Amino acid sequence: MQIPSREHESRTISARFAALFAAIALALCCTLPLAACESGSFSGAQTSNPAAVQIADIPEYSGALCIDVNNGEPGFTDDDFKRGAFMEFSDLDFEGRCGAAFARIGTDTLSNAPRGDISQVHPSGWEQHRYDFVDQEMLYNRSHLIAHQLCGEDANEKNLITGTRTMNSVGMTYYENIVANYVKQTGNHVLYRVTPIFAANDLVARGVQMEAESIEDGGQAVRFNVFVYNVEPGVEIDYVTGKSRESSDVPHVATGGEATTTGASTAPNATGKEASDASAKSSNGNARSESTNNTTPRSNTENSQTNQANNASGSSDAKNPSNGAGSEKGSATSYGSQEYVLNTKSMKFHCPTCSSVNDIADNNKQEATATRDELISEGYSPCKQCNP
Repeated sequence: MQIPSREHESRTISARFAALFAAIALALCCTLPLAACESGSFSGAQTSNPAAVQIADIPEYSGALCIDVNNGEPGFTDDDFKRGAFMEFSDLDFEGRCGAAFARIGTDTLSNAPRGDISQVHPSGWEQHRYDFVDQEMLYNRSHLIAHQLCGEDANEKNLITGTRTMNSVGMTYYENIVANYVKQTGNHVLYRVTPIFAANDLVARGVQMEAESIEDGGQAVRFNVFVYNVEPGVEIDYVTGKSRESSDVPHVATGGEATTTGASTAPNATGKEASDASAKSSNGNARSESTNNTTPRSNTENSQTNQANNASGSSDAKNPSNGAGSEKGSATSYGSQEYVLNTKSMKFHCPTCSSVNDIADNNKQEATATRDELISEGYSPCKQCNP
């Protein structure tokens, strides 16, 4: 009988180990979900975004709630534009924090249904606190990365972060409405990605990076890449824990989404209101008058952003009102001045008879006689309940 050599035995053992590892790998591939699938979850670390914001490059918040990233150019790749319908949410990391949420927004993803209960979700850093000077008094909102109106998601823990009232209802809503109104108006699609930006081991994001580009028209109507600060004027936040305290060191919002420079083009054949016709809000929140000491002239690119918001929401030259459609329900825009009630904190405007008006704190409530488009051009968005 021939006795196997030591070399032969070694090769045999190596072959067996190789076969074993191959079997294990095959089993894992069959049981674990694929990353970046057409729907479901993905690992944010595996996505490639050449325009991703770096926390070290974000200046300290000084009153501008939203700032431009990468000159307003989003970081979508050619492969992103070639994809069909998809909606992806990153798996939570070891700290329970959300990652990027990415989707192709279209009429198939929009939701007109009332938002469901999300109170059972407690995002990382959820240390709620009440301040009487904050709109609706609660510091934090469960902030959707991809807004409910864009995707219909409710209590999805992969889509909810701890966000201040101001970041959620003022900063993010401005851009969400641009996307929603464009899709409703045209039936086209928008690539849309929102990435919460954390520093080190923070449980509360320092802000969110929001990117969008309209697909069918090559980004002519919608294209932006901005960072929205997760701040609340008058409140100092410990981003590591989520705890907070009152502080006068955090300034009021001098400019919201309407003051960012996104470099986006206006939609073809759409006029919009020129920035010279719109007043930038001063830090006192007065939408109908401005203090010149608190504002700076807009550049041409900033004018483009104002036009972009108007075009997406249906704004048009008053001489040709048939060009635009206005409200969230798609009704025709009214170009005559009307009476509205403003919430200068949440940047919403309401019909005077809206039940939500009674919930607005007196120091945040203001009456205005204006057109719908004028208010939108100044960064206000219509109440979803009364749809003014």
